Amino acid sequence: MEYAVAVAGGGAAGLAAAVAAARALPGAEGKIIVLEKNPRVGKKLLMTGNGRCNLTNRAAGERGFHGDAALAAEVLRRFPPERVLARWEEWGLLCREEGGGRFYPQSGQASSVLDVLRFQLGRFGVEERCGAAVRGWRRERGGFRLETAQGPFFARRVILAAGGRAAPKTGSDGSGAALARQAGHCIVPEFPTLVQVRTDPEAVKLLKGARCAADISLFHGERLLRRETGEIQFADGCVSGVCAFQLSRMVSEWVSTGRAAGEAAPGGLALAADLLPAHTEEDIFVWLARRAREFPSLPGAELFTGALHKRAGQEIARRGGFSQRPLGNLRREELRAAAARAKRLEFPARGVFSWEHAQATAGGVPLEETDPRTLGSIKQPGLFFAGEVLNIDGDCGGFNLHWAWASGWTAGEACAASLRKGRGAC
Repeated sequence: MEYAVAVAGGGAAGLAAAVAAARALPGAEGKIIVLEKNPRVGKKLLMTGNGRCNLTNRAAGERGFHGDAALAAEVLRRFPPERVLARWEEWGLLCREEGGGRFYPQSGQASSVLDVLRFQLGRFGVEERCGAAVRGWRRERGGFRLETAQGPFFARRVILAAGGRAAPKTGSDGSGAALARQAGHCIVPEFPTLVQVRTDPEAVKLLKGARCAADISLFHGERLLRRETGEIQFADGCVSGVCAFQLSRMVSEWVSTGRAAGEAAPGGLALAADLLPAHTEEDIFVWLARRAREFPSLPGAELFTGALHKRAGQEIARRGGFSQRPLGNLRREELRAAAARAKRLEFPARGVFSWEHAQATAGGVPLEETDPRTLGSIKQPGLFFAGEVLNIDGDCGGFNLHWAWASGWTAGEACAASLRKGRGAC
């Protein structure tokens, strides 16, 4: 059967693109089909935001994107957070804002977002074909022939929204990049992002299971690369939590390229936690000196009790070599060194966890190989891109889903416009 538009990938970007194309095309101009490899569409979408679906962020469009962010600016300007939220509410999804400018469905369930998308698909007669992974394609007169697990499909236009490589259990297996290569596109090397940062297991052994409110920074020597504020978590051989996830992109890029923040970074990177960001090092030293005077018989491991998470205080004492010594025996230099560690407790960055743990993919199809107004391929007329398959990735907090909506709606609307303008010719 012939279709006007085939969307390869039934994730957030693919579903958004399919709805946008369907709304812009009268039914007489042809059917639209979503080809999804999984038994159902939206599998990864249901996992976002711990099942709550962080739809967008009030700051999306101003900052928070990486890769070809400058080339994506036009798409992001067309779909600022206000317009994204207005469209969702128009479609029947009530939203609410939480801390950090994050927006979630009022229901607190990612399934509400998927339901609203599928209501729109049904309203406009979009066909969902699951278990139909796109394995390859070739150009034919008037469009494309797609080879899938359920046989061939012909479409006059194709939107490639097959995702990246993060969270492969959801179906993100790199097939989007492979299909883009078949169409003659280059791929910016992919690497995992929004993922745990590996460190020296001994450095976090005592901290395992601890959660600490802190500022956390990424350094190359004394060069500050990026700083984040929030909660950090410690686990076996890694530093986790949203703060660490935000820094993981630079660590992962360094592992892949040897560069960080655009410069060569020989010798490695280090995470540094400021465990008492509201206090100066001198204030901390004065507090520690008083503690040592008032409780001289307490063991060194109790030096920070009442000020820090107990395990964090114990780790500082371990690194200072005074865990078992009484506080009254500590020298002023040792107390000053302990105060300095509370402001900069370092963990060597050894890399990041694998694709199985990552929330997003960095790298992909370079936007310079697309028309930045439409996300249409400059190598294959009639082919459009949306979502994670492109060389754009965002921070935690709704940025990646914002890109999924903005790029999906852009590609879907542009795809429909090209059909109307060309009367179906490709």
